[in-house]
Amino acid sequence: MRSRATTPDPAAQALVAAWRDAWPHALAAWGRTTRMHPPHLHTVPVADVPSFAWYDSGDVEVHVDLAHAARLGLAEHAVAVLAHEVGHHVLAPVDGRTRVRIAARVRAGLADRDDLVPLVANLWSDLLINDRLQRTGGADLAGVWRALGTPSDPLMALVLRACELLWGLPRHELCGTAVPVREEAAWLCARLVRAYARDPVAGAGGFAALVRTALADELGDAAGLAGARALACGDEASLDGLPYGVTSDDLATPVVHPAQDPAVVGDAVTAAPDVDEAVPPDGSADGTGTQHSPVLPPELHATLKALGSSATAEDVAVAWYRERAAPYLVPFRQVVQRGVPERLLAGLEPWELGEDLADVDWVGTMTASPVVVPGFTTVRRHTLEDEPVEPRRVPVDLDLYLDSSGSMADPRRFSWVALAGAVLVLSALRAGARVQATTWSGPGEVAGTDGFTRDPEAALRAVVAYIGGGTAFPLALLRRTHLGEAGQRPTAARATHIAVVSDDGARSMVPPRGLGFEPDVASRAVQAAGGGGTLLLDVPPDRLPGLVPHLPAGYDVHSVTGDEALVEFARAFARRTWGEMR
Repeated sequence: MRSRATTPDPAAQALVAAWRDAWPHALAAWGRTTRMHPPHLHTVPVADVPSFAWYDSGDVEVHVDLAHAARLGLAEHAVAVLAHEVGHHVLAPVDGRTRVRIAARVRAGLADRDDLVPLVANLWSDLLINDRLQRTGGADLAGVWRALGTPSDPLMALVLRACELLWGLPRHELCGTAVPVREEAAWLCARLVRAYARDPVAGAGGFAALVRTALADELGDAAGLAGARALACGDEASLDGLPYGVTSDDLATPVVHPAQDPAVVGDAVTAAPDVDEAVPPDGSADGTGTQHSPVLPPELHATLKALGSSATAEDVAVAWYRERAAPYLVPFRQVVQRGVPERLLAGLEPWELGEDLADVDWVGTMTASPVVVPGFTTVRRHTLEDEPVEPRRVPVDLDLYLDSSGSMADPRRFSWVALAGAVLVLSALRAGARVQATTWSGPGEVAGTDGFTRDPEAALRAVVAYIGGGTAFPLALLRRTHLGEAGQRPTAARATHIAVVSDDGARSMVPPRGLGFEPDVASRAVQAAGGGGTLLLDVPPDRLPGLVPHLPAGYDVHSVTGDEALVEFARAFARRTWGEMR
């Protein structure tokens, strides 16, 4: 954590006072209703941040290294600098979710330069903010660039030439003449900023594609981008995981180069360098015509990694499945526990010899007479039975088995059946049930929650785990959970629904004789569980009829190979559940 430094001398105190006085004007540049608490004005250089100003979306704070700003000649530009950082809170990227969305589109536009994602994403946000402030916010951003001097790297030269076009300034006033700039690229950049002035996410990919094609050779020189990196005021908030809401956006759509974007050039669509090779004309990633699904966990993990997040691929997959499963959650099964009549205490009545001695009410007997004479002074409490209490509905627990053999798709990338498993997990937990989730592959290759739990994180980590070995269903665990063994009671304490996520590897639930298991152990287990069973199979529907005879009896079998199949499974499960709960 950075701490506020004390002002060391009168000059620094005067600079702090001037920038604090400028803060209300910086907020007013975004409207009279804009509110933030005062900025952190550092009077001692901050070594770990390259820029003179930055925004922290985690703490919603603006920071300024005043010593650095003064060295750059920006002491008189407090309103513009502060208003720019407020723009990162108000316009782009606003919050962690939008920050990741912009970065994901930038990464798609850069194609093969993940190392440039934070820089290019920040420059795109800066362009939108600066154009808005220069035109309508009353902040002199052009003056800030004049104070900073002409750029020495091609990326900043392109950005500043676009600013000249946006603000009607003479050519070379901001970008200088030291670095040549392709005029058509700067023109496209300026048009892109205006076209997507209010939609930072939608325009981010196009800006990245423009940078990647216009500066294809220059981007290979890391030292040549030092100027841009020194001025980038990136978000200093850490990204510990995937912000909620990212997976619902269609961030995997192909990036359109500004030269081919009707929103930028209207009907004057031209061919941009390398665009035809990067984006097939049918709008798919591989030229097959297949429409893209929302961005998948590996791409999101790569985006977070580019932004400096420490989140693992498993962390991202867990968050992804939790969010993607939310629209499909179903009412989970319940069992009805019968009501028990409640006994009500009534008056005292004589206790006769020959009746159960335990029925004697000794308090009532001793109160009536200190001398106890059985059959004469002894009494018992008479009881009445009240009406039975209403039956109580108890959620059925879930025992989930996830095939992690080599024939299954890695759920850390994406798997429809794994998503269906996540639907069952979250539905059960939402109903108040407990979940035992087990990942299995070959003999002895078993992992998971090791018992029933109410922890969604632990259960979903079992869903996304991947082993990639052989195929041998853990019948020993299934039997121990629901049938018991070696004189021990089953570990399942109440009615449980057994669900298996697999492909044709579900055949191993019915082992051949001679392996130490009865062929019908899976069928007997689902009967003993008392909550039904479901097989979610990554098998085409036309193959199910031939596979069903080789599967254990007592389970509902579903083919889950796409979005429509997943929706149909959820509907069927809900219909059956509501029918059983009536």
